[in-house]
Amino acid sequence: MVADYPDEPKAELATDSHLASKTIDDSPIKGLIIGDLHVDKILGGTGTWEMRSGSANQPGLIALIKQDSGQIVAVANLVALKGSVSYQDRLNNANQQRISEECLRSGDIDNWDVAWILENARRLITPIKYQHGNEGDVWVNLELQVQEELALAIA
Repeated sequence: MVADYPDEPKAELATDSHLASKTIDDSPIKGLIIGDLHVDKILGGTGTWEMRSGSANQPGLIALIKQDSGQIVAVANLVALKGSVSYQDRLNNANQQRISEECLRSGDIDNWDVAWILENARRLITPIKYQHGNEGDVWVNLELQVQEELALAIA
């Protein structure tokens, strides 16, 4: 059962969602932490690649967490991984991965060579709070109560 917070509106998915009706069994159980600028670009439709230095084994619907916010702000489908993306491929796909040419040329992110391909990113009308465990984690295991609240938001 989802706890009621009288001072906070229930989380809902923004209208015009293409996500099918979901139950707790197929709601996200993990959240991916993404920097502010990048999550906003994903939600704005200006890119579908989240560049990382390693692979993922969490395909399907995931929660998107805005870094340092303590909140799930959206959901998206992690549909594929494209590993060992070359420097040239990253330059050629700048519109997909949202990293500037200047940043790519700096060499600071050379190890970010795996594209996590996201589709159907949808912002929640009301962000959902969650408890964050270890700092620096890429993935957050969502507590059952948070999963239930998220399932209601995307239903």
